[in-house]
Order: sequence, then structure tokens, then C-alpha cells
Amino acid sequence: MSFLGSITQRGLNALSSLRMLYSVPQQTTPLSTLTSPVVQQEEVPSKAESSSLKQSSSVRISGAFKKDIVIRDIIDNDLLERLSSIFKDCPQVDTLTPLVVMYHTEYNMSVWSYDSHLEREKIVSNFIQMSLKVIESLESSGFWCDFIDPTSGMPYHGSYSNETFTECDEDFHRLDDCLSLEDIGCCRALMHCDWGFNIFAGLLLTDAPKDVLMQAYNSANFSS
Repeated sequence: MSFLGSITQRGLNALSSLRMLYSVPQQTTPLSTLTSPVVQQEEVPSKAESSSLKQSSSVRISGAFKKDIVIRDIIDNDLLERLSSIFKDCPQVDTLTPLVVMYHTEYNMSVWSYDSHLEREKIVSNFIQMSLKVIESLESSGFWCDFIDPTSGMPYHGSYSNETFTECDEDFHRLDDCLSLEDIGCCRALMHCDWGFNIFAGLLLTDAPKDVLMQAYNSANFSS
């Protein structure tokens, strides 16, 4: 070997030794772990389990939306009179049964963003389709039922009214103790006691008893 070749070879050997000395060993991942992560699916309650829900419940429907529902009698005469003036076609009875459906949203609904807008549109569509199934079930049993159209604040099927009843209405939060109406400067927004402003809420109203309404709700959500 020539003198120049000997120097070159020694230099390469020294460089190789330095690389081995200062290099950080990389952790190898076993092939058995290089698989798709297992996503744990939340268990959907059966009809029998859901029928035991009384005043309120929290259920996940088809893994798409997390909801709290509240079913209670209206014993507040002022609130009953207010809702009767909005739902002009409701029967004149001593009490009505509201179903408040509260969706736990991913995005803050008190501020506008493109993502919150898209999420709200999906939730509104889900709420309307579910409400129509509840109405169909209750009307087939001889009960009256309607709901507030979130896009207009007016009854979906009822006669036209100058009054609206939106989430930001002064009386909406009176439908459940977990709801409040908060002033955020430019306007007011509905707030949930656990979720904050990450909430969308819808309202159905019927003259059916609470247990019958609960059965219709369960059927609308679990029949498909």
C-alpha cells in the first residue's frame, strides 16, 4: 500500500471510530407494534338500559354525537304560558312535557369559526331528523308534538308566530338547572354547567307523558 493510501485508510478508520463514539443509539420498534392502533369504541346502551333513564341522561348515539337529554314536566305557569304562545297549535292542557337535547360540541359555540359553523350544521341536521322521528312516533299514539326549528327559532310544523324561542332566549335556560345565559360582551350565549360554551341545545314539546316521550326518543335514536 502506498504512503498516501495508508494515510487515507487511517483517516477513514478514525472517522468511523468517532461516529461510533458520539452517535446516539436509535431505539428499534418491534414489528409486532407496527400495527394500526386499536380504537376503543364507547359502548352504546341497549334499549332496555336506556328506558331506565328518567329525568336526565348522557348517551352517545352511533359514536357521532354526545348528548345530554332532560325530560321534565313544566310546572312554571309563566314558562308554560310563554311556550303555549309560541306553539300556537299545542293543546290547552295543564302541563306540557319538554325534551331538551343538549349536544356537547367540539368547538366553542359562542364565537364564530368555520369549524364551529360546520359542526353546528351537522348537529342541526341530526336534531331535526331525530325530532321528526319522535313526532311520528308520538302522533301515531295520538299525542301532539312539535319542536323549535334551530334555523328559525319557530315551531317546525306549527302555525306562524311572531315570537321566536332560540338558545339565547331569556327563558331557554329555565328548562334545565345546568343551563345559564351568559353575557359575552357583544351578545349573550348559552352555557352548560360542565361543558361551558361547547354546547348546542334543541327543544321538543309534547303533551305526552314523560315515559312515553322517553320511549319515542329511544326508538328514534336506536331503531336504525
